[in-house]
Parts: sequence; C-alpha cells; structure tokens
Amino acid sequence: MSFPVIDQTQTPLLSLGFSVPSKEALVKQYVGKKLHQVRTPRLIVDRSIVTKNCRRLGEISKQQGVKVRVHVKTHKTVEATEIELDAAGTDAIVVSTLAEAWYLIESHLTASKKLNDVLLGLPVSPDKFDDVFELAQRVPKFSIFIDHIQTLDALESYYEAKFGNDDSHRIHAFMKVECGNARAGAAINNEDSLELARRLVSSKVVVVEGLYTHAGHSYACRDNESAVAFLQAERDAAINYREFLAKNGVHIKNCSIGATPTVMAAGVATKQVLEGITELHAGAFAFMDRQQMATSLADTSDVAISVLARVASRYPERGSILLDAGGLAFSKDGSPQGGFGEIIGREHWKLDKIAQEHGVVTEVPLEDFEDAPVGKVFLVRPNHCCLTAACFEFYLIIENGGDEIVDVWVPVRGW
Repeated sequence: MSFPVIDQTQTPLLSLGFSVPSKEALVKQYVGKKLHQVRTPRLIVDRSIVTKNCRRLGEISKQQGVKVRVHVKTHKTVEATEIELDAAGTDAIVVSTLAEAWYLIESHLTASKKLNDVLLGLPVSPDKFDDVFELAQRVPKFSIFIDHIQTLDALESYYEAKFGNDDSHRIHAFMKVECGNARAGAAINNEDSLELARRLVSSKVVVVEGLYTHAGHSYACRDNESAVAFLQAERDAAINYREFLAKNGVHIKNCSIGATPTVMAAGVATKQVLEGITELHAGAFAFMDRQQMATSLADTSDVAISVLARVASRYPERGSILLDAGGLAFSKDGSPQGGFGEIIGREHWKLDKIAQEHGVVTEVPLEDFEDAPVGKVFLVRPNHCCLTAACFEFYLIIENGGDEIVDVWVPVRGW
C-alpha cells in the first residue's frame, strides 16, 4: 500500500547543543562538597553500585551465553552508558528517544568503538525518518522497531523518494511483538502480523534483525520462582512465534527478550530456559529502585539512586515532617510497598503524601523529632528510578555510600 511521504521533523536539541548544562562548570561547583552543602532537592547516584549492577548483568550474559543490550533511558548519560558497556561486556544499547541517540552517538563512545549498535526502542513515526537515516550513517548499526504495516508502507515510500533504487541505505529493524504486556508490539499468531513479517523479510529497504519482546508485566513477580516463570513465558512467546512464522514460510533467526526482572531471573535460571534466545535487554538494572526491590530480585544494597531532600518544617503534634521535595523530585509513580519513596535509615516513616514541591512524611514517632531538625538532609529511595531521574537536570555522584561528591553526570533531556 502506498503511503504519502510526510514532512520531516528534527529534534530542536541539535541547534541548542543538546541543551544540557555544562559539566565542567558543575564539576567545579560541586565536586568535593558534602551532600549537606548542596541545594535540595537533588538526585544522588552511587557510582560504585551502578558498576556492581552492570557487572552482575555481564555475569548473567556470560553464564547464559547470550548477548546483552543495555537500555540507557533510565539515566540518559554518557558516563553511565560507558559503565554499562564496559561492565556488561557489550557494545549495544537501546534508547527511548532520538535525542538520546544523537547525544550518545556523537559522544566519544562511538569514536572509541565502545558503542557500535544502537536501537531506537519505540516504534518510529514517519516524521522522524530523516533523523533515522542520518544516525545510521554515524554508527556501525542503527536499528528501529516496526510493529505495524503502515510504518513499513511509510518507510518504503520515504526510501523510494529519497534514495530511489539505491539499496545501500537499507535500515536495520526489529519486529516488535507483544508478549503479554499489552503496551506495544504486533499481536502474536495474528494474520496481520504474519503479513507484516512477510513484508519485512521481502522488503528492499529493511534488514530484519529479529523479533523483540518486552515483558513489562514481569514487574508483578514477587520471588525467584515467579520471576523465572515470567522469563520462561516471555521466551516461549518469542520462540513459539518464530516457529509459527517459519511454518508459514517466514524465517527470522534472532530473538531479543527482556525486562529488568526477567533478565535478573536469568541469573538464577538454567540455560534451558533461554534456549533459542540470542539477546537479552534491560534498563532499570543499572540504578534499581523500590519497584525492583518488590520483585525480590534486588535489595537496598542494589539501589544506586536516591533523592536528597531537606526538612522544611516539622509538626510533632501530628507526627509529620515536611520535605522540600515533591512530585517534581520523586515523580508520582507508585510501588507495591506503598508511598512515594522511603527515607533511608528511617524506613518506618511514611512518605505517603506529595504535592508539586512538598513531601509529607507521616508516622514519625515523637522521639524521632530529636534528630530531625529543620534544615537536616535525608536521602529518599525512589519508587521508579527512570521517572525520578528524569526530574533532574544533572546528577551528583558519590562512591561507596559516602557523602562527598566525586563527579557530576549530565543527562540529555527532551526528544
């Protein structure tokens, strides 16, 4: 089916130098300071825990004999991406935005050949094809998702208009398939998706990389056994669909599966559970959070991220404390444990009410007020690391649980 070539858009961040603060200026301002000396709220990242978590992913990759692809949407930084690539032993990433793709491909990671394989982890809309093909010239492999036949129609129309019969610009693509999360992906064992698969493998403008699933519903697991069950189900969905396609004359070799809970489950699963899988992908594993703790596959020692907040006021008569951090610092994502985060070292307190800039901590025993004066800083463990990190324009870096700032990381923001 013919699809009209639509006007192309471009990220405005290119003309703004990615619109990120100056790392050099921030390092000069913050490195060497103690946490209590900085303006709050502020995001704190323990680099040693990030490195430990990434090494754990690398160990899982080696144990299972399966390549890993790391998702960078949680942190959106060059520094954490480099730790992920080095510690996990991979050269492949997933990004959520084209801004992330530009930022990382234009960094030293590509020039040093540490980063060679970039996947845009969201079905791409046709207005972004200019960026896709430009980025494909700047990194050895750049891939996109296609999960609907209209996207392929639009891509083929664009390609013909731009490149004619020149097949040297073919774009790499994964067919995203739905495995129970009901967020994105073509339906499995469906006539429309079968037709899409047929079109993809025969297309003159696409190089099919494989099938791709994301078991976001695996966040519901609560122990190793249920986590491995989600992993097995995701693996089975991908492999069974690949076999369904093969029976119908469509041959796609590679299968990439994963979410942080299922990839962590791969660390306690037998190799048979991943039989036929060629790639694992995960993102939140680098920072971790209370949602991951709820799965039982992470504990407090694995959470690298926290929000630094101050006591703005206190109300002993009603057992509550007011923090100078609210929804724009913690986000409003929930977790099975309840509340909007937990105060590190005061986990019996409850951060259960937040407004834009207010955080209300309740159930504070009267005796605890002796060590909670106005102005004191506390670290808060967040529910969802991805959205919490997205609230901040830069991150202050510590090591080994210390309170001295050793670096500043600047994420790329926007689209």
